[in-house]
Amino acid sequence: RLQKLQNLGELTQLRDPRNTQDTLVRWNECCAMFRHDPKETKIDNLITLTGLNTNIYQYQAFGVYWQMITSRELGGGFLADDMGLGKTLSFLAYFVTERQLSVLHREVSKSRYLQDGKHLFKGQSGECPSPSKAGWIACPCSSTSPTSRMAPQPGLRMACVPQGLVGQWWAQWKTHVDITNNELALKIVVDHPATFNNINITIADRLASGGTAQNITRMQAEKHIRGKDGNGNDRPKEYHEGYLLLTTKETYPKFAKKFETNGQVRDPKKGGEWKSGIRSCLIFGIGMIDESHEEYFKNKGRAQILTNLPTWNNSVRPFVWGYSGTPFSQTPRGLEGVLWAIEKHSATHDTDFKWEKLDAICKEYDSQIKSNKRDDEAVIQILTAFKPFLGKFMIRRTAETEWFESQSLIKKQPHIHQDVYLKPNETFDALIPAFEAKFDRERDAVLEQLQGKWDNFPDSRRSDIRPTRLGFNVICKTTWRSRILATFPYLFKLVTSDEAADRLTLTTEEVQSFKSAIDKKEFNTPYGKYLRQIVEGSPKCVWLFNFIPQILSQKDVFGNDQKLVILTNFPQVAFLLKLVSVTTSLTPQ
Repeated sequence: RLQKLQNLGELTQLRDPRNTQDTLVRWNECCAMFRHDPKETKIDNLITLTGLNTNIYQYQAFGVYWQMITSRELGGGFLADDMGLGKTLSFLAYFVTERQLSVLHREVSKSRYLQDGKHLFKGQSGECPSPSKAGWIACPCSSTSPTSRMAPQPGLRMACVPQGLVGQWWAQWKTHVDITNNELALKIVVDHPATFNNINITIADRLASGGTAQNITRMQAEKHIRGKDGNGNDRPKEYHEGYLLLTTKETYPKFAKKFETNGQVRDPKKGGEWKSGIRSCLIFGIGMIDESHEEYFKNKGRAQILTNLPTWNNSVRPFVWGYSGTPFSQTPRGLEGVLWAIEKHSATHDTDFKWEKLDAICKEYDSQIKSNKRDDEAVIQILTAFKPFLGKFMIRRTAETEWFESQSLIKKQPHIHQDVYLKPNETFDALIPAFEAKFDRERDAVLEQLQGKWDNFPDSRRSDIRPTRLGFNVICKTTWRSRILATFPYLFKLVTSDEAADRLTLTTEEVQSFKSAIDKKEFNTPYGKYLRQIVEGSPKCVWLFNFIPQILSQKDVFGNDQKLVILTNFPQVAFLLKLVSVTTSLTPQ
């Protein structure tokens, strides 16, 4: 039931629930901002954005618009588009659009000061007198433009990502972002020293390192000219909105120390009074964490980076965002870390959406999960209380989401999809649970370990309720023998065999020893000796054995030879399939 909430239709955010008359007011405003005809809704009608080398889909442009209005209304939220819908490009488009907005606002302010007639005066009605620039959003000088209601957000931008994704993010930047546009002056600073240990890194790439003196100097805020008391806010520089810091939770703390000095800071516990402390000349206007579902507790991991963005000696309140294709999996607490950061940085708070309310919902949910008694009514009430948080803070589109005129967001290649349902092997099916029960002690040990961690490490708790039983994912992981036997039931005879030469343990170590044997006599192993019985006793393998000749005699939808890809989590299964492929004259890879 919790998972189903991720696919709520209203999370596309196309319709503003506060406006019951014009159901497409948001779409019309988005089109006005990007100067796009709202009637042109074909999925192939892409949006061109100066600052990007890549055109974006309309749903991505709408996501950018929604992030911009939500940032200014709430202070941030979640972009939770499904995998494959281009979240990284969506963030880069958001980054570029916010930069365009800042540049346009400065142009308008300068024009009004000079009274050169290039832009409307404040309060003056009509359209912008200057011709629109191709690929730029609408000018904010006109009150009819949505951008006139969007204040520019000063400061640097941050993307805090898992270490393993730094290279991918940087590659996406190089592909999609146009760094040659002098008006926007877009630049990335990569704070990940290990990336620059690669001997293939070019000189141009090394200039993007967060360790260079030039980048450190350029990212520093305009420091307050201190008087005797030293009180005062630093200010971001105008070009900072075009800077993106690509960092990780592991490297950012050390990077941030380069910008710290002793001085006066505001004390949030005393209404912002000045006190002695550590000042930071880093000012972020936007902070984003990728894969926000991985470390979702408040003040933990990447979420803690968002919470602790320096604001104690500047007046900028950053917009904070979580990006994830699976924003919450096993608990509503998947939203906690980002919502906590939003609450900390926001000047005002909606009491209906404070962290305390989410925390109470999560505790009630955890209580139901760990209860031995199912209470459907209580679960419904909990999820009903959680649902408004999603509608308020999250935009999510999936492969099943339909754009206008029932268009699919993902343009699928020609393909044939077929679901196959097979009956189990009834001879062994009833015997497997009793066999698995022999290993209950292993699961008891896992539970004891979880309980010990809960007892001894309070800071790492994922719930306020001490675990009394294993969760679904852990049960699946610890019942791995049953999962293998469900695919190859005949192996039950071999794991219970009285003959030591034929007896299997089914462990990964065992099958690895068979694969690495010097003589390579894989067919002399129990898997090989009884291959025929194992295959004939497996409904899956029998179906596969009959399916292979079919695809060998066919071409794919493009007229090429068919390829067969089989995915498994178990080396034991892969070993058996390798033996099967040899007997069917296939080439295993």
